[in-house]
Amino acid sequence: MRYCSILCRVVGAVLLGSVTVDAFAQAGQSVPVSLDENIDVKHVWRFAQETESRSPLPRAVDATWVENARLGSLQLHECAAALVSADGLAVTSATCLRSLETWIRPDDSVFVAGTLSDECNLPGLTVRQLVEIRDFTRIEDASEDLEAGVEAEVIAAADSSTFREYIWRTYSDVRLVVIPPADVTDFGKEEGVYPRYAIDFALFRVYDGQAQPLETESYFAWNDRSPFARERLFATAFDANAPFTVMTLLNTFSYNGTVSPPYTTLYGMLDQYYSHGATGAWELTEDWLSGIKENDLATALNFSVVGDCAQTGAGLINVDMEILGIAFDNTDTAEGTYCVAMSTSGILALLRTVLKAEGVADELAEQALP
Repeated sequence: MRYCSILCRVVGAVLLGSVTVDAFAQAGQSVPVSLDENIDVKHVWRFAQETESRSPLPRAVDATWVENARLGSLQLHECAAALVSADGLAVTSATCLRSLETWIRPDDSVFVAGTLSDECNLPGLTVRQLVEIRDFTRIEDASEDLEAGVEAEVIAAADSSTFREYIWRTYSDVRLVVIPPADVTDFGKEEGVYPRYAIDFALFRVYDGQAQPLETESYFAWNDRSPFARERLFATAFDANAPFTVMTLLNTFSYNGTVSPPYTTLYGMLDQYYSHGATGAWELTEDWLSGIKENDLATALNFSVVGDCAQTGAGLINVDMEILGIAFDNTDTAEGTYCVAMSTSGILALLRTVLKAEGVADELAEQALP
């Protein structure tokens, strides 16, 4: 069960129209409904947790902003992804991708597609894009005879007085572009902690029904700078039973008698390698040791944000619709739960060096805002 902040309720109202979130909110177990047996109806849980910040939303976060964020987000099975180019390129967590039942490559493998023709099909993998949300009071008004590649999901209020329909467009032609090897994805094998030094990301491309890269106007511009301290970010996960968007703030916190860094770096990754004797979970292969360039050592690798990750693989964006990170883990501390993310600046640096994926790096850089 995921929880929603005050921001989620406000943005939810903008996103979903005049029907309030509270009309769909009931604590505890869902209540059965007697409806047409051919219609799959779910219930919405109550999202009650409040964020630490009660500051108003930026003016830019309007209905258009929310719609673009929704269209720029993708759903995989139990995790999320974010579109990052006009040609269907998307980013998620490597842990997410490898966890899927459709994953057929060796678990520890590295893959880099040099060209579009090299991109590797992931058979059986389907991604979904939430393209429309409808509200109605009669179940008979649910959509019928949807076109191929479109699915409808109906969610009822606990008392079945109102309904909300989520229209998903599905894509089944999904091709792997880049994924790092598992030993760096899980570097240090320190799940559930921060600071972290994990290179946990993967890039894939969505293709349309004509086997062409998906053309889209809704995607997140790639930002290759390090995140700012206490920067306001939004998590872009649009599962029907999860928050639509959650405000998070980059922060530090106390742990083990010290204070966490706002973000870790490639230099810190190498320090962990040498400090732990270059063996076991902290081992790096020679191509990684020689491939990391000196001028990239200060590049951000992982960072933490306040609150629970909306979903593994969810993009963390700023108010300008730029993506700065990819959520991949949670850490619980005495001060609360923090989401741990892979920095987009670290990804870009590694694509240009160790991974030798210059073409993909150029594609991402072309999407950056001036």
